[in-house]
Amino acid sequence: MRKISFVLVLVFLAASAVIAQAQEPGSASQLSVPAAVRSQAECTGFIVNPPVPRDLFVVGGADDDFHSPARQFVQGESIFISQHKGGDIAVGSEYNVVRPAGELFLTRRYQGQGREVGKLGKPYEDVGIVKVTHTNKEGAVARVTLSCGPISPGDILVPYQARAIPEYTLSPPLDHFAPLDSNKKQGRITASHNNYGFLGRETVVYLNVGENEGAKPGQRYRIYKVLPPHTTGFLTEERTPPETIGEAVVLSVKSKSCVAMVISSYREISTGDFVEAE
Repeated sequence: MRKISFVLVLVFLAASAVIAQAQEPGSASQLSVPAAVRSQAECTGFIVNPPVPRDLFVVGGADDDFHSPARQFVQGESIFISQHKGGDIAVGSEYNVVRPAGELFLTRRYQGQGREVGKLGKPYEDVGIVKVTHTNKEGAVARVTLSCGPISPGDILVPYQARAIPEYTLSPPLDHFAPLDSNKKQGRITASHNNYGFLGRETVVYLNVGENEGAKPGQRYRIYKVLPPHTTGFLTEERTPPETIGEAVVLSVKSKSCVAMVISSYREISTGDFVEAE
C-alpha cells in the first residue's frame, strides 16, 4: 500500500511540474507556427518586374464546344495548353496558372496607390496549379490539381515551384507606441490580396520592400499607423507618435516587393499603412 501511495505522489508531482511549466510567462513564446497553410501560400498572387512571359497559355478545355470566353475550369477538370514558342511540354510537368490583376486595383484604397503599385511592377493573381497528363501535335492537356479561382482561356502558365512556408515564433503583443528605429528598413502596405481596404489577421498583403531592400521569407514587420497631429490651440498642433497596430510575416520575395501574411492585428489595418522591420 505504501508503495502504491509513493508512486501516486511521484505521478502527482510530475504532473504539477508540467502544468507549472506550461503556465510560466513566456513559455508560449517558444512555440513556432507556420505563417500560412499550403492553399494560402499557393494562392497569394504577387507583383513582379519584368512582367511574366506569355509563352504558355490556356486556350480552352473539356466541355467547351463553343469556345465561350465565359467558360471557366476548376479543380478536377482538364484544360488545353498552347504555346507561342516551340519547345517540349513533358507529361507530368506542373505549372502555376496566373493572370494580370490590374482590374483588382481600379478601386484606389489610398491616394497615389496606382503609382505605388506601378513602381513595384505588374500585379498578378494566382489562379491555380495544373499537371500535364498527355501531349499531342496541337499542344498539351493538363488537369487542374488546385484551384485558387476559376481558370479562363488566356490565362498564363509558368513552371511550378513549390512555395516554402516560413514559420514564426509566437510572442507577446508589441508596444503600441514604440518609437521608430531609423536604422531599420521601413516600407508600406502597398496593396492587399483581393484589394481589400481594411485588413485583419490572415490577410495577405504586398509590401514595397523586396530582395533589393534585404527582405526575406520569415522576416517579421511591425505594422504602424501614422496618426494626424492634435490641434492644441489656434493655429497650433502637436504631433503624436506612430501607433503599432499589428505584425506581418514575409511569405515570398521578389526584387522590389514581397508577399506577407498579417499574423496579428490590435485594431483595423488599412491598405496604405506602414511597416518597419523587426
